[in-house]
Amino acid sequence: MILKNSFIYLGTEIINKAIPFLLLPIITKYLSPEEYGVYGMYQVLLSFLVPFISMNLQNNITRNFFKVSAEKLSKIISSIILILHINVFLGFIAIYLISLIFENPFGIEQQFLYIMPLIIYSQMINSFNLTILRNKEKAFEYGVIQIAITIINFSTTLLLLISYHQGWGSLIYSLLLGNVVVMVYSFHSLYREYKLGFYFSSIREILKVSIPLIFHLLGGSIIFFSDRLFIQQIEGLKEVGIYSVGSQFGMITMIVINALIMAISPWIYKQLSNNINIYKKLYMFMILFAILGIGIWLVSLVIFPYMVNQEYSSATQVIFWLSLAFIFRGWYQLFFNVIVHYGKTGIFVYITFGSAILNMVLNYYLINLNGMVGAAQATAIAFFIMFLSTKVYLIRTTKGII
Repeated sequence: MILKNSFIYLGTEIINKAIPFLLLPIITKYLSPEEYGVYGMYQVLLSFLVPFISMNLQNNITRNFFKVSAEKLSKIISSIILILHINVFLGFIAIYLISLIFENPFGIEQQFLYIMPLIIYSQMINSFNLTILRNKEKAFEYGVIQIAITIINFSTTLLLLISYHQGWGSLIYSLLLGNVVVMVYSFHSLYREYKLGFYFSSIREILKVSIPLIFHLLGGSIIFFSDRLFIQQIEGLKEVGIYSVGSQFGMITMIVINALIMAISPWIYKQLSNNINIYKKLYMFMILFAILGIGIWLVSLVIFPYMVNQEYSSATQVIFWLSLAFIFRGWYQLFFNVIVHYGKTGIFVYITFGSAILNMVLNYYLINLNGMVGAAQATAIAFFIMFLSTKVYLIRTTKGII
């Protein structure tokens, strides 16, 4: 079943990510590196807001899916959605207060800032529904929903970018529309199946797991996107745009590994719930991730000149290091699921935040030393430290069976 679902998830991810990937020739034709750099900085700001609104709440669904009754799960999902609504409200307040201090940060107009909580909200409602489908091993339905979001996103981007000349804002409006349209279906599915209501009994348990995950997500966001902040300050906005294109190719490795993680994660939780030792198989998955990542890097170098405007040609320099970074991130995710199963999420405050601080220090020194390549190197080192710290923690807490 893991193999079958992996192929479905992988096919979905390839289709899902190939469409925006195939947009690159059009985007790099209609947007200059500087304009694409502004979009890159928008992604940075969005990524720093995500942890505080999302709190990785969907992990509470998977963590309890195989352990509690359907009635209890309904109350947990209802509580999760209630927490999400509160977080979105606080997000709007935070943006309002920030806008009083900073006017159009990085050239981003205020209306785009207020779109951020709406994007995150719609993504999270879809994520709750998709998490349930994954746990039920309904990979095909999962894929249909994901592809629907991407098709709406793709078609809207083309319309706004080419016909209405909305510039980099086309990418934002299309992202919002794709998620909101599908969110209506996701909300209906959740309400129909779980009879959502106002339940407060599970909130304390959810927050106990999810509050530490804010730091986990924030640390991950810093590692993922602080490189662009440093590049913008040290090298300039044009280099941010070039680096962002290179990261699109590096992320092909992440796409493939994420597809495998989607199939593997429910299996991990199910096996651990039945007290089955899975660690030898986890090491096999690690080897598989490494082989896939190296192969994808080599293919990326071949196809790059045919996909991207020549203005962005120097982006090839970062692809290897980012592919390596996402191999290490995949290793980390395997053991992350084990820690979440045992409810020991507090350790992520130290692991991810410590790695994020290291990443920022490395960004400063390595970008000054190696330009934007240094940013990719800093990302690879930070993800390796995250993996290694997680593994060492599990060795100690599970008496060496890992």
